Amino acid sequence: MPADPNANPPGYPVGWEADVVLSDGGLARLRPIKPSDAAMLVDFYARVSDESKYLRFFAPYPRLSDRDVDRFTTVDYVDRVAFILTVGERMIGVGRYERLEDDRAEVAFLVEDAQQGRGIGQLLLEHLAEAARERGITGFVADVLPENERMAQVFADAGYKVNRAYEDGVLNVEFPILPSDTSVGVMERREHRAEGASVRRMLNPERVVVLGDGDRAQTIVTSMLSGGYRGELVAVSTDRTPIAGVPTSPSLATVDGSIDLVIASIPRDDLGAAVIDAAHKGAHAIVVLTGADIGISDSGRVVSLARAYGIRALGPDALGLINTSSDVALTAIPGPMPRAGSVGLFCQSAAIGVAMLAPAIRQHLGVSSFISTGEYADVSGNDVMQYWEDDEDTAVCLMSLDTLGNPRKFTRIIRRLARRKPVVVYAPGRARRIASAPDHTRLAHASEAAVDALFRQSGVIVVGRREEMIGIAQVAARQPLPAGPRTQLVTNSETLAHQLTQTVSGSGLLSAGDPLLLPPGAPVEQIVELAGGALADDSCDAVLCAVVGVFGSDPHRARWGLEDLAAESTKPLLAAFLDFTDFDDPPQGPDVGQSLPIFEAPADAIRALAAISAYAHWRQRDPGAVPLLDGVDTPAAKRVINGALTTAPEGRRLTDDEAAGLLSAYGIELVRQRRVDTLDQAIDAAAGYGWGVVLKATAEKVRGRPDLASVFRNLDGPDAMKRAWLDLTGLVDDLGLDTDGGLAAAAPVVQPMVAPGVPLRITSREDAAFGPIVEIGLAGIASDLLGDTAYRVPPLTTVDAAAMVRDLRAAPTLFGLHGSPGVDVSLVEDLLHRVGQLSDDLPQLSSLLLTPCIATRTGLSVLGARIEVAPSNDQRDPLAREL
Repeated sequence: MPADPNANPPGYPVGWEADVVLSDGGLARLRPIKPSDAAMLVDFYARVSDESKYLRFFAPYPRLSDRDVDRFTTVDYVDRVAFILTVGERMIGVGRYERLEDDRAEVAFLVEDAQQGRGIGQLLLEHLAEAARERGITGFVADVLPENERMAQVFADAGYKVNRAYEDGVLNVEFPILPSDTSVGVMERREHRAEGASVRRMLNPERVVVLGDGDRAQTIVTSMLSGGYRGELVAVSTDRTPIAGVPTSPSLATVDGSIDLVIASIPRDDLGAAVIDAAHKGAHAIVVLTGADIGISDSGRVVSLARAYGIRALGPDALGLINTSSDVALTAIPGPMPRAGSVGLFCQSAAIGVAMLAPAIRQHLGVSSFISTGEYADVSGNDVMQYWEDDEDTAVCLMSLDTLGNPRKFTRIIRRLARRKPVVVYAPGRARRIASAPDHTRLAHASEAAVDALFRQSGVIVVGRREEMIGIAQVAARQPLPAGPRTQLVTNSETLAHQLTQTVSGSGLLSAGDPLLLPPGAPVEQIVELAGGALADDSCDAVLCAVVGVFGSDPHRARWGLEDLAAESTKPLLAAFLDFTDFDDPPQGPDVGQSLPIFEAPADAIRALAAISAYAHWRQRDPGAVPLLDGVDTPAAKRVINGALTTAPEGRRLTDDEAAGLLSAYGIELVRQRRVDTLDQAIDAAAGYGWGVVLKATAEKVRGRPDLASVFRNLDGPDAMKRAWLDLTGLVDDLGLDTDGGLAAAAPVVQPMVAPGVPLRITSREDAAFGPIVEIGLAGIASDLLGDTAYRVPPLTTVDAAAMVRDLRAAPTLFGLHGSPGVDVSLVEDLLHRVGQLSDDLPQLSSLLLTPCIATRTGLSVLGARIEVAPSNDQRDPLAREL
């Protein structure tokens, strides 16, 4: 049977294939070249200008010979590597390297003239460098003609340290390709600009085609027309039902001219053809709305096809797109246009989109953009955040996530975004995680509480109910951030004032003084005067007015006066109106009636204000710095791990000596201990330590029972050791663990005594999606059963480590509870920094447990360690851009 000419050749690295975003927001497919690409290469070369060919080959080179084609398409993927970029069936760029005699390689590119200026050279260089590093190459060299300014600029902008020299009229360029902070920063900035541009193109289409059966197409068309869409709208009715209000076309392929966006609600069997037709019409994106009979595998095929043809795909199961900008007025959803404003909304599935958008519309929340991508779509929350960061119309960002596809990239972007704008995320810990790292059996999966804590570390406002998002967005979008937590209550109900004072205290806010009470029977309009006085008082940071209407009084008579105050205030002013009448719709217009956040329940207003106050504090505070630790020997630690993985390639637990060596390389010294199997060995070990020792069981089934005496302290002689040994033997017998005639099941050790103090438990786990997560808690019941733990992702700043200690509910035990001396907290923080750097430097460290760590006023002793290692790449994140 003849071989498939399109099959991958031997050694073809499938893992190097990637979908990439170009600098203008378009998509392309990047992959290693194959012999079967010969015809595509010839066609590509024919479209390249003579000038570009001359700059590449330093001589006229009008056509490729058969020998050239064979040489260029047949590579070994080790010493000779070439990548091509394709859109549909067309090659638009090619880059290659060939290894020289040392650890360097010569690199070169050729980009189709019509595609130049789209960042193709930079993308090829990034992926060639990533591949070269995998093959042991440390540097690139290139010869460039002086007039080839575009190619010289690619190297200059790479972020590497480039050396240049002229020889015989040719510019010789040489640079190392090992990653640096500069090169990674350059890559991330390009990624940010490209992905933001990709979303911007989707939200600003000048020509839209609605594709679907008559009823669905008419629904979308009506929505867009009623929203006042500024561009050109064309409809394609798949069942030939007339569509009112817009021009129609028999099919997508027959639409005159080019298009920017396709809104489709069609059967899954027709999606492939629609994607190809849209691409041929120059569309930037296609949105597949909810209602199509699409499974996960079908969705994946749609996404792959769209990317291959260079367009973004939202859906299947998307609700659509909204851009309320007066220049666009895009309402590509089966629903009404929300009020224009400054709040961006993102979700995945259509059902959640309705759950977010409907209350936003009912509560008159001003929206800048709404994007529903579909749960398994091409466009992700990462893309949308890249857009929001630079979008001047968006001041507040709301996100509801069904899945987290690349959590490490997500947290990197969201941390940067939160420094500029409030970001509210619905319970990220509940989202399904699609791990970017291989799901090795030794890798942990962070709990919901841990994931939510990690997002809070990034400045994200995490909520447990979607309804909370709208209230927080009202405050963040309509009012300034509070300078502090001091809150003044203004109300006309003494009973309500008392209850709300308790709510303020329980939410983490502070009362700015006794509530300001309107006298009984006084007109509610006088609330405005009290609120104005409170806002002028330097002792308060925010004001909440809670107005109750009874016996026919209308609390809303105070509303417009409060609205005027809110429009001019430099402090947050919130209002809650409690009565039996319906709330009047505010006047329409982006600047009318949008300054005062209004709540139906005062407690909801307090919780929203507390969330915004906590965010403001996070943004105002010094983020700290990652300390430079002394006594760190990373190569020594890597030698320990490599030695363990050499003996057990699938991973294993480190021995006590290996664990001690690994920790010592990061300045963490374990208190000595000796494993013993007999009473005589225990006595010998104790004598070697000079007595004053501990005999303890280390097996999980024994030491994990705090109700059992498995630790025997202050043993000062053979008789004391003998009594302890017999007691431990009896304990093992009672538990039914003595299966081999001794104490082996208890894994006893002898260890010198340390000063009494507070026992801590410090853990680091390599999460399959997030990477390392560091955790601290008190050893024992507080952590194991009550969940009193604090989490952070390294690298840990000084603020992170300090917050971890103080976030514990049991933190008072470290600071001198009930007159106790307390502990040296700086030593605890230093240990957290060392564990954080150790886990961040070594991805092969799948889990680390230090317990107990006895903290005292003068020291910190680490008594036990359990460390697991597993095979992993040295680099968690790719150093080349890809979707």
